[in-house]
Amino acid sequence: MHEASLMENILRSAQAALASYRVDRVNALYVRAGKMANVMPHALQFAFQSQTESGLFAGAVLHLQIEPVSARCRRCGLDYQSEIIPLTCPACASHDAEITGGDSVYLSSIDFDGEEI
Repeated sequence: MHEASLMENILRSAQAALASYRVDRVNALYVRAGKMANVMPHALQFAFQSQTESGLFAGAVLHLQIEPVSARCRRCGLDYQSEIIPLTCPACASHDAEITGGDSVYLSSIDFDGEEI
C-alpha cells in the first residue's frame, strides 16, 4: 500500500510548510491527486487517520480532491481532460496521447490556527 508512505511524505511537507508558524491547531489538510496517480481514497484516508492520532495533526481532517487527467492528442494536437481511462481524444478518437497533468499528488493547502513567528 503506497498510500502509507505517500501520507508520510504529505505530512512531512505540511510540517515543513508550518515551520515558520506558531501552530495552535491544524484543522485540515487539502490534498489533490490526479487520477493517473492511482491513489485509493479510502486507503489514503486510513493512512491519514492512523498517522495523525497524536501530535501536530491530531484532530485534523483530510480533504482529498481527485483531478482528471490532462492530455494532448498526438494525432490532432487537442488539449483535453478526461475522467475515463484509456484516454480517447474527443476530437479525433485517437488513443495516442501525451499526459500533461493529473498524474501527481500534492498538498495544496493547510487550514490551521496560529501565527507567524
